[in-house]
Amino acid sequence: MKLTRKIIGLIICLIIAIISYMLDNIGIALFMLSESYSFMYFLFIVSACFAGYFGLILLTTLKVQLKQGNDGEVKMLGGLYKVLFFFALLMGLMLVLGKIQSFGAFFSMFGGMLLGWSLQAPVSGFAAWVMVIMMRPYKLGDRIQFPSLGLIGDVVKFSPMYLTLNQVGGTIGSEEPVGRMIHVPNAMLFAQVAINYTYKQQKESGSYILDEAVFRITLDSDWDTVEKVLLNTAREVTKNIIEETGTEPYVRADTWEYGTLFRLRYMTDATDRPRIMYEIVKRATKEIQKNKNVDLAIPYVYSFKRGYDGASTASKHSETIEELGVDSIQCEKLEDENFWKENENEIYEIAKNINEMGLLQPVIVVRNMDDDNYTLLFGEKRLKACILLGWEKIPAIIRNKYGAEIYK
Repeated sequence: MKLTRKIIGLIICLIIAIISYMLDNIGIALFMLSESYSFMYFLFIVSACFAGYFGLILLTTLKVQLKQGNDGEVKMLGGLYKVLFFFALLMGLMLVLGKIQSFGAFFSMFGGMLLGWSLQAPVSGFAAWVMVIMMRPYKLGDRIQFPSLGLIGDVVKFSPMYLTLNQVGGTIGSEEPVGRMIHVPNAMLFAQVAINYTYKQQKESGSYILDEAVFRITLDSDWDTVEKVLLNTAREVTKNIIEETGTEPYVRADTWEYGTLFRLRYMTDATDRPRIMYEIVKRATKEIQKNKNVDLAIPYVYSFKRGYDGASTASKHSETIEELGVDSIQCEKLEDENFWKENENEIYEIAKNINEMGLLQPVIVVRNMDDDNYTLLFGEKRLKACILLGWEKIPAIIRNKYGAEIYK
């Protein structure tokens, strides 16, 4: 649609330029703007400038489409063409008004001043704008990074004075646009190293970079199963990208203190990287959780002073059942007469059931830090019933068995 309007604009401007030039040649001038040039000749200059602008835009668009580029390149060059169009109109106006020599003298007069200004930021910024448009190290829509500024953003506008970026990250720990516009003075671009994430982008959806997702797997997991799960997940999520790039995902691994680090590497869209990684991590983790031959490694800390058993997993120790002496279990409620009066009938009923069927549910205790005794967490009534039955030992689940937490 935009290309069609530019073609129509070019045709209309060419027709006006031809007609106005012919009318001026046969003497139809309407009125004179100076001794040598008429309004019709000025109309010819204006329409010719417009035709030149539309022609340059069309040629640039066709060239970009032939090399499968995107609209960002056309928009950047379009800005330069507008500046050239403005100066062409200005020179045409000076010509028909007969002021071209005065304009030249004025320009020469202030040439030294302009040379001095060239060392200043505004003129340097304008020069950087022209340089970037001509060289195109980045274009509208590209994602670029300035390491020295700690800044990543998507190029949304490039004017003669400022480069406008939609900041990526910043207040969030992810490479996603946050909608915060940052204006970088063009004068700074000469002294900055810029990393272009999407330099090889040819189509709007074709800016691909290599990415990596890391999975920490236990040493006793089946290696082949891990690779199969990770590769199949990456192929499912990045199916379209694989078709366009022809690059398959692959796995690399290295050792780690608590297991093996599997590094899944795959091609991803530079501007959609967080979502693609989220999908891969979510699906792969679910598959690992369902597979009995693979498990995720979880680091933990244990007390060497307590013995080799401290190296066991937290889940194993937290559910250990041991026979503990009832005298080693401390419970304040057992000494509370009100507790006994309120629950006397229920405790006798529990004691009767225990005597007939045994203690079906162990009590839960925690080891004391300062001695070898235990503090009761749950099961006051069952403990009291066992004491009434004359039991010397009672089955108990020991939480935090060694007196120090095992951290995952």
